[in-house]
Amino acid sequence: MTRVEPAIRLIDENELRLLVMVDGAGRLDHRVRGMCPSLAAAVLRALAARLEAEHPPFPCDWDPARDAPVERHDEPLPTEGGRLDAARRVWTDGTGHRWDLSVTWRDAVDVTWRWTGRMDGQGTPLMRADEGAEVESLDVIRAVVGPIAPAGGEGK
Repeated sequence: MTRVEPAIRLIDENELRLLVMVDGAGRLDHRVRGMCPSLAAAVLRALAARLEAEHPPFPCDWDPARDAPVERHDEPLPTEGGRLDAARRVWTDGTGHRWDLSVTWRDAVDVTWRWTGRMDGQGTPLMRADEGAEVESLDVIRAVVGPIAPAGGEGK
């Protein structure tokens, strides 16, 4: 069976009767709206039976690293809850991803960016393009000209 990834990644919870979410750490969350909780439980039992029936007759070789989500630069970078370790020059975004601000970053159109040492009003690092005086926040750079990656060649 070919697995097709959804084209739209926005979920409107108001349109769904039952929503089950499991994050990478295995934490479970659910929403039941406009549906009897007993019926929701029956639906989940039926789903569990279907998943067990689809399991192959041999042990899984599931590798969490192999199946980890790919970074999607077109999704907003969560800045809420971000924090800066100024001494180490590392900014942690709202998802817990660490950004090394001591290195030069290169975007998809080959422009390099360095941290200015300042943050914007939302607490996101402000970056300066090496080729000029343009200053932009890290989340905007990533969304507009991402993906971004360390430029390399700096011994880091």
